[in-house]
This record gives sequence, C-alpha cells and structure tokens, in this order.
Amino acid sequence: MLLEAQKKWPLAARKFGSAFRYQYVVSKAELDIPQFRTFSRASWKIHAGNGLPVCQLSDRNGGFIGYLLGVAVGPVGLINESANVLPFSLEDRDFWKAFEKWLIDVAGRYAFLIEAGGETRFYCDPVGMIGAVYNKADRLISASPLLAIFDELMPNPKFDFEVIREHRGKFSLFHTADERVRRLNPNYYLELEEFSEHRHWPKNEKFLISNDQVLGVYDEIFDRASYNLAEISRAYPVSFPISGGQDSRLLLAFAKDHGSHVSQFYTHVNNYATRRDAAIGGELCKALCFRHEVHDRRNASIPKRQRNEFRVSWNMAFGAEVPMPAEYENGVILQVPEKNIILRGHQTDILRAVYVSKGKEHWQEADWQIKRLLIVPRELFGRDTVDRFSDDFFTWQRSLPDNAMEKAADFMFLEVYYNSTVGATFPALWRNFYLSPFNSRRLIGLSLSFSEEARRLSLPVFDIVERYCPKLSRIPYDFELHPNLGLVGDKDHYREVTEKRVWKTQRRLADHLKAVG
Repeated sequence: MLLEAQKKWPLAARKFGSAFRYQYVVSKAELDIPQFRTFSRASWKIHAGNGLPVCQLSDRNGGFIGYLLGVAVGPVGLINESANVLPFSLEDRDFWKAFEKWLIDVAGRYAFLIEAGGETRFYCDPVGMIGAVYNKADRLISASPLLAIFDELMPNPKFDFEVIREHRGKFSLFHTADERVRRLNPNYYLELEEFSEHRHWPKNEKFLISNDQVLGVYDEIFDRASYNLAEISRAYPVSFPISGGQDSRLLLAFAKDHGSHVSQFYTHVNNYATRRDAAIGGELCKALCFRHEVHDRRNASIPKRQRNEFRVSWNMAFGAEVPMPAEYENGVILQVPEKNIILRGHQTDILRAVYVSKGKEHWQEADWQIKRLLIVPRELFGRDTVDRFSDDFFTWQRSLPDNAMEKAADFMFLEVYYNSTVGATFPALWRNFYLSPFNSRRLIGLSLSFSEEARRLSLPVFDIVERYCPKLSRIPYDFELHPNLGLVGDKDHYREVTEKRVWKTQRRLADHLKAVG
C-alpha cells in the first residue's frame, strides 16, 4: 500500500527522498517508500529517510532490544553503532524501570523503539522534536501526518485551515491536520499492542532547590549541556546560529571550549531585529575567537522554480499548507551547508520561564494558556477558540502528576506548545537536521528547580553566563544595546549598559557561594 504522502507527491520521485530525509514510519507490515531504508529485526518495521540516523541497540549481554532513530547523547556519550550497548539486561525484572531512568539523561532529537518482555514501546525526546504522530486505526507511527495515513487526508474539524494557511495558526493540543492522526505527548510512551499512551515522566522529581544548592545545579547544567554539544559537534558537521538573545548566549557559553568542532557560526538577516542579532553575534564570536558569518537576505537569491519546489516540499513534509520560514522563502538558508546539523537553544528558555506570564493561582485557567498556544493569532482569539479547545486543555492538565502540577504552566509549554511547533516544523525542515543539545529531561528538570520569580528575571541565565564565560556577560544583550548600531563595539557604551547587571550578578553569585559555606 502507498502512503498518502507518496500518492500526493507532485515533484520528481527522487525529490521525495530529500523532502522526507529526516522522517520515518513505524509499521507492522513492510512498506515500499522511495529512498527510505527498512530496518526489520524488531517485530515492527522501521522505514527511515536517507538522512535520519538509525542505530540498532543491544542490552549489556548483547541481546537485541530495539532501535534509536535520530541523534542522541546518553550519560556516557553519543549513541551510535559503535556505542550502542545500553546498561541493563532484558532479563532484568525491572527492565522498563531501568530504561526510563536511563532515558532521563538522554539529550537530543530522537525516538526509541524498544522490545522487552513481549512488549514493544515507542518513546521520544522530551518535546517530540523528532516528530511523533500516530494513526491507531492503521497502526502507523510517523514523523508527520501524510506518512501516517493510506488514504486522503480527513481535515480535522476543530481547525480553520484558512487561518492555518494565511495567518500562521497552529495545530495544537495533540491534534494534527488529519482527524485520525494524533500527536504523541512526548512524555508518554506508546504501547504498540493496543496503541495506548502511558505517561513515563516526570517521576518523583521535586523541581525545587535550596540556596546552598544553586551553584551545584549551575555546574551540572553547564557540564551536561557542554558535554552534549561537544559529543554532537565532534560526530557531525554542525552549524550554529547566533543572535543577540539569551538562549543563543547560553548555548555559546556551553560551546566556548568546543568551537573548533563547529563548522559554521552565523546569523540570518531578514529584518531590523535580525540585523541587531548579527551585530551582537559578531561581537560574541569575536570575544571567543570564532569566525562569524552574516547571511543577509539582500545578498541572497533563490530561483522562482526552486522556491516553488521548496514550498511543495515544506507543505508535504509538514502535512498541511502553512507559511514557509523566511529563510527558505528568500534563499538565505542556502548559505548553510545542506545536511549540516543546526544547533538550537530550545528548552534553555525554561531558565527564563517564558511561558509563565501569570501567577500560580491562574495556572488552572484555560483561557490565557490556550491563547498562548497560538492556535489562532492573537487578533483572532476569542471565546469560540476557548470553547473549542478547553476540554482538550483540561484533559491534558488532569494527566499531570502532582510534581508537574507544581510547574503546570511550564509543562504546558513543554508538552503542548513545543510539541505542536518544533515537533511539526523540525521534521519538515528537510535541508538540515535541527536539534537542541539542551533537550533532555535531566536538564529540563534542573532548569525547573529554580523559582518562577528568579526565572522570570532571567537570573539563572545571567548567572550561568557570568560564572562560566564572563567575557560574554560584558557584551550587551539585545534588550540592552542602543538602537544605534554605530555603537556596536563601543566599550564605553557596553560598560554603561551592562555594568549594573554584571554587578548584581556577581553579588548574587557571591551570596550563593556563601550559602554553600
């Protein structure tokens, strides 16, 4: 049988493999998908695009336990064909418990298909950036909707497809464009006998620390994130986008000792804001002696035919008609080598509590949180949208264990917003493999341990950058730099706009050190 993506593909057959190179299908039967590889040692078949890494896994005794799809760094290094033995045995009575405990430390963009004790389970990364949707009726798991159906797409009646297409609306709350295809909650596993979802994280984490533990948590965050970044950049060609914001600076601090393994540091310039990003990014890279490239749309071009093919590939790989990212529309993306991994700072923004815009007393109110999901743009948001999705919202929120309810707004951001945005777009961005080295449940849990008040003020971000890479702390963030870009590089201006922040940060770090005793 042909999947709907194959039936609807309008371009040359060879281009199908490029558009879906980082996608996959899991099925019981073997499928014939152009330029996909088939892995059939498990009871379920994996069909993987030609760019998606797939690694066979063994237990500590050499027994086959399943496959890894994507790029993942475990507690002791990158998981690949030469390092594919997991530290537990199929004979262990608590095999699944041991696997899930180990999974907490795994970072990257990935999925695991694991078989043990007569059961097959599918797990994915903490926000589903690998792309994870499933069709229970046809018993398919895939990275995107059109690879999860055999017949024509059945439009999901909860969504206005014109709003999605013309106003950048979003499919969310585990819905997709097809009403039969559900997006997996990334902190659930899918049990393949019944195609049923079961939560596996969080476990019993407290998401709370005392003042004398702060520096230790900073150390663990820095060490783990730096290690993940180093393992990925040593194994793959890596491109590293730089901006003037906080997430980018954190990621750059993690990379300070590993820049020689990064192929490219760059900034795309599409507007005034990204022009500021490029100016600040150049200063940051200069401070670390990294070469910085500026990719300006004014110097970019893309033939009309290629742009049209890009749009077709994007919409097919996404599974619906949605606006294509600016760098693909204007051709700026062509200055990033095809097939490079592009490092992103996703999940570092938990350290800024970006989703927690209201106090805890409002976290069980649906209205403002559904609005934040951008199912429709803010100017079109109204009571009808709340009424349409409030049941979905409360069904999800009731699934949270008590410790996650203590961070309910953050978990909305992780499990719902990110899952429906990067989980849908990353697989559709076929030229490059986008991932965050910060995307592990361990790093997310450590980040959540800081109070909402501290995170809203970005205190952990300022502290980590100052503690581990102070030269980056002396360069203004985008919100500090004067609008006049002629002041870029002016040391007096830098000192004037950063002095107070740096002084407060140093005082705070000194207080944390005193608390350690």
